[in-house]
Parts: sequence; C-alpha cells; structure tokens
Amino acid sequence: MTLALNLSRRLSSLLAGLVCVGALTVLPAHAAKDNPECEANPLFSRFPGEVMEDCERSRFKAQEFWRWRNPARKDAGGVDPFTVEGEYWKYHNPLDASTPKNQIAKLEVLRNIEMAVLQAKGTVLYRDGAKSVTYHIKKGGDDFWGQSGCGRGDPCEQISHTIIRVAGMEQSIVVTADQIAKAIGSEGKVVFYGIYFDHNKATVKPESAPSLAEMAKWLKANASARVFIVGHTDMQGSSELNQKLSQDRAAAVVAVLTKEHGIKADRLAPAGVGPLAPVASNANEAGRAKNRRVEMVLR
Repeated sequence: MTLALNLSRRLSSLLAGLVCVGALTVLPAHAAKDNPECEANPLFSRFPGEVMEDCERSRFKAQEFWRWRNPARKDAGGVDPFTVEGEYWKYHNPLDASTPKNQIAKLEVLRNIEMAVLQAKGTVLYRDGAKSVTYHIKKGGDDFWGQSGCGRGDPCEQISHTIIRVAGMEQSIVVTADQIAKAIGSEGKVVFYGIYFDHNKATVKPESAPSLAEMAKWLKANASARVFIVGHTDMQGSSELNQKLSQDRAAAVVAVLTKEHGIKADRLAPAGVGPLAPVASNANEAGRAKNRRVEMVLR
C-alpha cells in the first residue's frame, strides 16, 4: 500500500509516494549506481535521488533503540533504552548530486517517515529532535522495529535506516542422532528447532533437511521404536487454526520421513497440540520462537 505524504504543496511534489511502507520502489534513474550487495529496504521505498550505497545485513542481531517512558508526555517524561533481536538491515544512503538538497530539510524527512509509520497503523516511539524517529510497525504478520531519518547534513545529504524484524535465531547446530538417543533415554522425547516452515504454512522448508536426516538416522538405528511426531505453535491467531496448523506440520514431517527416508508409516503418529504446551512466554517474539517447534515423543 503506497502511503503518499502531503506535508505541503512543495513537499508533496518533491516526495509524494516515495516514502512508503510496503512498497519497495526502485528508481530506475539511480539503479546503475546502487551497491549490488544492498537488498531493498523491507519497509520503505526511496526518497528521490537516494542511492543504495552503504548497507549492512544480518540474519540475527541485537539492536538498542530508545522510546519515551511516558508517550503522553513525550520528552518531558524521559526516555528508556530497549533491545530488540532479530533479522537486521542498516542503510546509510547518500542523495546523489542531482537531488535538490536545499529542498529536503531534516525535519521534512522526519515528518515524512513519521506520517508513513502512522498511516501504516504503526507507533512512533521516540523522536530524536529533527534527526530521526523510532517506530514499531506490524506488517504481514511480522513485527518491525526501526529508526529512520536524515543521517547527515541539514539540508539532508544522507538517508539512514536501522530496522529489525523480530525473529528467533535459527538453530544452526543440528541435533545429532547421538543427542536424540540421550534425550529419548532421559526424557522420552527430543525437541527440534531445526525444522522450518513458512508463516502459517505446513510445507517443510529445504533447510530442515539436516535435522530430518538425524531424526531418520536414529529411527533406523532403533527399528522397534514407535514415536509421536508432535507439532507446536505459538498463541498468535485462533486456537482452532493453530491446532490444525500444528497437526498439518506434524503430518508434513511424517511424510518426509516416510517418502524420503524410508521410515515405515506405522511407526510414526502425527499429532498437533497447537499452543497448548508452551515452553516460554508468548508475550514476546523470543518466547514465541521457542514455542514453535517439533518434538519426537516415544510411545
């Protein structure tokens, strides 16, 4: 959805439609100058003349932001730091020589971003004078936290964004067959965080292959073992939908184990418990990520 911002007739003609939440507009006039290693901004399209030059990207990083302690009083109530963990984007994008810099003041950039956040039903958490705005936006089922504004000069010479999409860290260390054996022996179950699905979907993603291979290895080494494959979700959405989603995900894991690894179907019973057995708080994304899991339970 394009969120055109009408600050004034002059500013509208300069910036209208170019700072938008959700529209990843690439301006052809500047495409040749872009750093090819820079990904498109996940929230905002560009200001006129903004060149994708200096960027940083990480699958998982912690970022500190600031917010008003009392939003009703704003600066008079003081500010507090807070830290968000997740997928990370950072940009310091200069405005090229063709941009009429004397028409883009820091405050104009700030107000443009601020209004885009509000029109996306986001929340402005803090304004650092006329330099930057800190915000929270929900988009497509994801939580984005960020700080954007003019990174240098007044009139503005550089647009800056620091953005975090809240996410639990992907489990890079795969649970091995030996570790599965120890967990089954001591607890009667083993938890897998290395089995991945897209949001609200039950198709097993390719990056799940290492964990599934270790699961199959243990099942083959313990040919008499019969297990439940249990899907778990967080509490976002209705209980009914999460119940079905967890059942479908468990069934998808069983399908991979039988079709791709040759495990007999009568040894595997898919079950879904939805959000009913959390291992962490559902009040934050870090806890919800722990609750979204697959377990193998001895039966």
